[in-house]
Amino acid sequence: MSNPQATGKLLGVMLVLVGAVVFLAIFAPFTTIPSGHVGVATLFGKVDNEELGEGFHLINPLKKVYRVDCRNQEETFSDLGVPSQDQLSTEVDITVKWRVNPEYAAEAFTETGDADKLKAVHLVPKVRSLVREAGKSVIRAEDFYQNEVQTSMQKQIKVGLQELIAKGILVDDVLMRRVDLPRTIVEGVHEKKRQEQKAEQQKAEFERFKTEQQQKIAQAEAEKTASEQEALQRRLLADARAYEIVSEAKARAESIKIEGEALRESPDLIKLRAVEKWSGTVPRVTLGDNMVPFIDLSEEVKGQ
Repeated sequence: MSNPQATGKLLGVMLVLVGAVVFLAIFAPFTTIPSGHVGVATLFGKVDNEELGEGFHLINPLKKVYRVDCRNQEETFSDLGVPSQDQLSTEVDITVKWRVNPEYAAEAFTETGDADKLKAVHLVPKVRSLVREAGKSVIRAEDFYQNEVQTSMQKQIKVGLQELIAKGILVDDVLMRRVDLPRTIVEGVHEKKRQEQKAEQQKAEFERFKTEQQQKIAQAEAEKTASEQEALQRRLLADARAYEIVSEAKARAESIKIEGEALRESPDLIKLRAVEKWSGTVPRVTLGDNMVPFIDLSEEVKGQ
């Protein structure tokens, strides 16, 4: 037979264990905070000043623990209207990289709430306000396309968002994703680009025409130089021929002069030249009955 006393003790132990399990299941005097989060504990609505870090924690089972996400987040604001100084509105997309400051999670939770409420209450309206304020420094809508303008706006918005540190929000970066200018500006920019391209084409055409003209001028100058050289060569040849003719004429005249002087100094030389040229035939002339030839050949015959 079993011992009733031992059986009663066993039942008592089992009841204690079951009671402990039920107590732990209901009141849970411990909690676990996942990576990238902090825990904010409240007791009857009152928030503890100390945040619970990542890991396992023993807590008052009467406290309620809220897990606040402190990981990096991105929030993109699309189609934000940004007026510039020329009274034209440009639509832009802005992406803000932010996170909840884990050191101020308890205060932020007390004042505002969790990460979603922090974003809705503080981040979104602040970004919209800063974007419009930054647009006031832009003179013309088309200036939004300039890298320096976009960089300046991103920096200005990021500096303005540093005010949210006191609200428990840390902003790591601000990026301008898209710029959509007014239609009139876009058409004007496209027309300007077309005109610039047309001007570049005309400039290229002018340079090509200029090059062709320079080539023609160079060719004409080369032909002129060749013509001048040819004319000079002809002139030199003509001068040489003229000099040759003059030289020959002078030589002939000198020869004639010398021969004339020789003939004047030697009259017999004239007769010798005449005899040398005579063929030996006496000219025959038909005369009348009473005519007498006037050619006297006696001297010539004697000479022979």
